[in-house]
Parts: sequence; structure tokens; C-alpha cells
Amino acid sequence: MKVFCTGWQRTGTTSLSNALNHIGIQTRQYPWQLLDNPSHPLLDKFDGFADNPIPILYAQLDLRFPGSKFIHTERDEAGWLKSAEWLMTVGPKKFHWDRLPKAYEMIEMLYGTREFDAGNFLARYRRHNAEVRAYFADRPGDLLILDITAGAGFEPICAFLGQPLPAEPFPHKNVQEPLWRGLVRQYARKFRRKFRPL
Repeated sequence: MKVFCTGWQRTGTTSLSNALNHIGIQTRQYPWQLLDNPSHPLLDKFDGFADNPIPILYAQLDLRFPGSKFIHTERDEAGWLKSAEWLMTVGPKKFHWDRLPKAYEMIEMLYGTREFDAGNFLARYRRHNAEVRAYFADRPGDLLILDITAGAGFEPICAFLGQPLPAEPFPHKNVQEPLWRGLVRQYARKFRRKFRPL
């Protein structure tokens, strides 16, 4: 059994990926290699997959791995739109998209453009959520819908996957921050490494 996260970017996919790893499901976030090769060896190495390109490939992966489970993360539209705008303005610098060969290619596949446009982005977000719900309409036992940003945590995930509930708190990750704060953190880390006492 594989676990695939069909949630759109900026809906808690990083937190979900960390949570799955925490409960013993080896999960790969952002498996961009699958975009060009849906049979990539990563599929044998990991049991869970989250973030792009899974929202693009989930139907193919469902056919290839029957009996798998799908977790769909959603969040309120206003919060998502604000986070998506942050991703398209601050994100390329923070996440070094210039070093990620498929980043912009997947953005164009998701939105049809590299430029943030609130109306277009929101329409695509709504359409994707509707498509996932329609795809699994006759198989409700295979799909879990979560809003991690509203507080959903280990309880529904563990119940859905038949895993024991961990004692540790849910690992919320990738909360957006201003670009300046992220850069300060990066340079401070480099400074500490460079001038670390021998």
C-alpha cells in the first residue's frame, strides 16, 4: 500500500510529509523525478509521497498501485491565496527554484503561467479540489480530506491508515515567513559554520 497526498501546494503538504514519516511511513516530499518518469525507482524506495507532482499524477498512480490510500489537504481559500502569492514572490528565492529543474515546469502545468494571478490561481485551486472529490466519490474509504491549517493532526491520519497514535505533537512545518527573516536565518547559519571554533 502506498500513501499519496493529492493536496495542492501550500495546503500543509510539508507538515503531512513530516507526519507520515513520524508514524513510520517513509515519505518523499516533492518527488519531482516522477513528472518525467512515473515509473521512477523512488516509487519502490518510499511508501508515501506528497507535494508536486502528485496532484498532477494521482490518477495514474492510483491505477498503478491499487489499494493505496490518498490524503487530500485543503485550507480556507483566503489563507491559501495569500500563501500562494507568497510562494510565487518570496518562494523562488527562499527555496532556490533556480536549482530545481522542474519547479517552474510544474507551476506552469498547475496554473498555465509562471506569474501570480489571484483569479486564475483560485480557479485552479477550486477545480483541483472538486476533481479529487469527484474522482473518489464512489470510493470514500480511499480518501481522507484534511485541513491541517485548521488544526487537523495525527488522529484522523492514524485512524485512516490504521497506525498507532504517537505521543508527540503534530509537526507543523513550512509556515511562511518574510523573505528578510529567512535570509537572516540562512546567513546566520553560514556565519556560525564559518567561524565555528576548532
